[in-house]
Amino acid sequence: MKKKTTIDLIILIAILIFVNLISISVFKRFDLSKGKIYSLSSSSKTAVKELDDRLIIKAYFSKNLPGEYADSRRFVQDILSEYQAYSHGNLKYEFLDPADEQELKKEAQQNGIMPVSMRVVQNDKLEIREVYMGLVFHYQDKTESLPMIKNTQGLEYDVTGKIKKITATGLKKIAIFDLEKDISQQTGENDKFATIRKFLSESYEVSKTDLTKPVENNIDALIIAGIEDSLEMSQLVNLDQYLMQDGNIILFQDRITTDIQQMSAKPITSNLFRLLNTFGITIKPNLVTDAQCGQVTIQQQRGIFRTQIPIKYPFFPIINNVNKENIMVKNLDYMQLIFASEIDVTNIGEDISFEPLLYTSENSGEITMPQLNISYQPFLNIDLKKMLIDEPKIVAGIYSGTFVSNFMDHTKEENAVGSTDSGKILLVSDSDFIKEGAGAGVPGNRDFVLNAVDYMVSEGTLIEIRSRETQFTPLKEVDSKTRKFIKWFNILFPSLLLILLGILHYRKELKRRKHIGELYE
Repeated sequence: MKKKTTIDLIILIAILIFVNLISISVFKRFDLSKGKIYSLSSSSKTAVKELDDRLIIKAYFSKNLPGEYADSRRFVQDILSEYQAYSHGNLKYEFLDPADEQELKKEAQQNGIMPVSMRVVQNDKLEIREVYMGLVFHYQDKTESLPMIKNTQGLEYDVTGKIKKITATGLKKIAIFDLEKDISQQTGENDKFATIRKFLSESYEVSKTDLTKPVENNIDALIIAGIEDSLEMSQLVNLDQYLMQDGNIILFQDRITTDIQQMSAKPITSNLFRLLNTFGITIKPNLVTDAQCGQVTIQQQRGIFRTQIPIKYPFFPIINNVNKENIMVKNLDYMQLIFASEIDVTNIGEDISFEPLLYTSENSGEITMPQLNISYQPFLNIDLKKMLIDEPKIVAGIYSGTFVSNFMDHTKEENAVGSTDSGKILLVSDSDFIKEGAGAGVPGNRDFVLNAVDYMVSEGTLIEIRSRETQFTPLKEVDSKTRKFIKWFNILFPSLLLILLGILHYRKELKRRKHIGELYE
């Protein structure tokens, strides 16, 4: 018996050793979360598998982190371990705590990792503690950093983005149409594309153009937003020729200009629309409304006091009705439009195809010329779902196919091109979508722009991981009768259930007492 036990123990040890040897080269992680947000996407795995040289990641993390950030270190370690497992030995990482070592502090700060002061309550005392929570990437002679990781949401995107950036031989180029002064002299206050420019700069080389000169051939995508006046002939020609040379245009364009302070609206009369019409691209001179919308704050007099009251404003549609077949938008939770118009798809030419991307909700409407009334008054104290009963309206889409130049007689360029089969135009009928102080602050809008650029320049590897974490999961709306039923059901059902259980328990107790009484009679 003793001999058999010894043999079983030896076999068990051998099996454990064999399994551990296999686990060194075979890595598998099971992630049952929605969107598999706790495991690497295929894009991230590909990024580290394709490393040609050793990539070192130094994680400067304090060990004595405040309670709300205590899990960050573990999460970062888990995700870096997974990157390392898929890198075939080309990625290594190490954790360093610069707390008491001056050399490490100096090294961290030289790499852009600065200490952050945080308030910590310990032993009933409030302390100010300096902590480090950053990553530094070393690849060949290049260095990139993530200075502060307060929130682990989106960390995979940040890490993979840095890996792709530091290992890239050359960044693709994006130009933004801007008539303002040079970017280098712009500040956050007057740069209306500051947020979008900042995020694009993480993965692309971003420049500006005013279209007075031909767009350089190495510009992979051109972003245009908010043209309100007619363009000069040279600008129209250069825009046309950029498209004819297989260019990719991302256009955020209003059809109606509005002033919410004055509650006024009027159509934009730019010659840009005539150029777009020749390609079969038409934006209706209307404003869409949607029962699923954002809010504005109004003042109301209540007695001797004036109070600020938020109300739903259907000219600010919240968009979560997207084309699930397109990778660019299928994982986006929601976006915010501000005074958008409907895209007309009835005049598209036979040689051009259109793929819709964004729709308003099932409860939509519109206001049309000549009465462009954008006042909130008609929507006060009204069930917008009963008022707005139109079908969803298209507010964004992609045009592709054969585009024919309109300006061959107006260009003096010897290498002018008359048509293209490879150009693309992505249109969103709202310029505020990406501007400072408006839509640029909405995470979904930002992700849409980044996805759009990736998609248009065929850099779709990061689209998969950009919006894996759920940010907006609204409850399903129900009518008032259903709400009342649910309300009273939640109030009465627990009480009735408790009474029923009490009656059943009482009857059971009576039976038990009766049975005991019968035994002793």
